[in-house]
Amino acid sequence: MRQIHKKMEPSHFTNWKNHFKAITGNTANYDDLHGPHGNGEYLKLKRSLVEEQGFICCYCERRIGLDQYLQDCDIEHFMPRHPENSMPSAQKAVCINAQMDYSNLFASCKGELADFTDHCNHKKDNWFDFKECISPLEDEIKDIFGFKLNGEIYALGSRGSEMLNHLNLNSYTLQEQRKEAYFSALEQEFEDEDLLNDEEYIEATMELYDNMNMGKYEQFCSMITYCFKHYLR
Repeated sequence: MRQIHKKMEPSHFTNWKNHFKAITGNTANYDDLHGPHGNGEYLKLKRSLVEEQGFICCYCERRIGLDQYLQDCDIEHFMPRHPENSMPSAQKAVCINAQMDYSNLFASCKGELADFTDHCNHKKDNWFDFKECISPLEDEIKDIFGFKLNGEIYALGSRGSEMLNHLNLNSYTLQEQRKEAYFSALEQEFEDEDLLNDEEYIEATMELYDNMNMGKYEQFCSMITYCFKHYLR
């Protein structure tokens, strides 16, 4: 899970909300994006989120946005718009009121069909904990998780473990995909084994995978850069 750098709210989203209120007299809710006054804003908003994230899921970092209609991903509310009934009423109100807050919106992959392999926003559903949940926007997210060569992700400290469990980021499917991504990158970048002893080359390669290339991150880039840093020395 990598840090996402939010941009300003897209002007098309701001303009749509203002237009909706002007013609209906009401403040737009999330469901209104699919209503008669949606005017295609849902897809525009999703596209802005996908591009902002470099075409990877906000949680697992799987590639998303592979087709023009972005059918492989959903708009995710980090703080759920339908919080669980067990949540205190004041906290529930915060979540509900954030449903159209751009800083609370992300793009997430669709997970898997089977419950035991499902992950990310589908698995998370309406769970949220103000103490345990760490937004992809926070600086802390960069240093809170580590990876093993078998593709396992783990919490480095006291925070993060609850999120990993509720998002099911250690599903067998994700572990295998992360492992494959890392060893493919290793084979590609270090075909010449002498480069494994070249600290300058390793640092440059880590930087390459830590940044977007033509507007896209490599999928599972956090796994790749973490393993380059910790297992090549």
